[in-house]
Amino acid sequence: MWIIVFLGRWVFHLVAFGPLLQDSEFDAALARWEQVGIPDVDEIAESPFAFVTRADAASRYVAYAQTVGLPIYSDDICQFNDIDDLETEQRQMVMLSCVYRFFWGSAGWYHPDSYLTKSGSLVALMKWLYPTRDRWEAEPYREPFVTQAYDMGITSRQSDPYMMYLISKYELLLQLYRARDV
Repeated sequence: MWIIVFLGRWVFHLVAFGPLLQDSEFDAALARWEQVGIPDVDEIAESPFAFVTRADAASRYVAYAQTVGLPIYSDDICQFNDIDDLETEQRQMVMLSCVYRFFWGSAGWYHPDSYLTKSGSLVALMKWLYPTRDRWEAEPYREPFVTQAYDMGITSRQSDPYMMYLISKYELLLQLYRARDV
């Protein structure tokens, strides 16, 4: 019986994720990430639907920003009260993600262990693409960022409640891949 369960796990994986495993854009994005040195490429390929924490996302954004030569800005807005417990490398990635203008924090809090939402990821990307642009005042906050990402082809969905779901490694990979030529 345990042999059937063990083998069934691998067959289920192929049935459940079969179309994804044949996604040419996903394959191209994986190859691009591996080329630029973004961490955990093998882990992304093994578990593409695992959710991404803000601390994990920081290292992916920073690695990508460094490959495209994005300028570093002042760290005057990068004061976080909740990153002291992170490992040194993770803390550095969080600070770099802030000076690249991906994540600015919220009133001094970064929330490294919280999971990133689809809209949160798009907001970070739009802050990266337009770092000096004033913050849009809109309700909901994500609306102009998601709309602009949709218009640029970074996402295939417009702003709706779906954007408040957690983002998977697969989706984050595709967003960064689509943003490469913007």
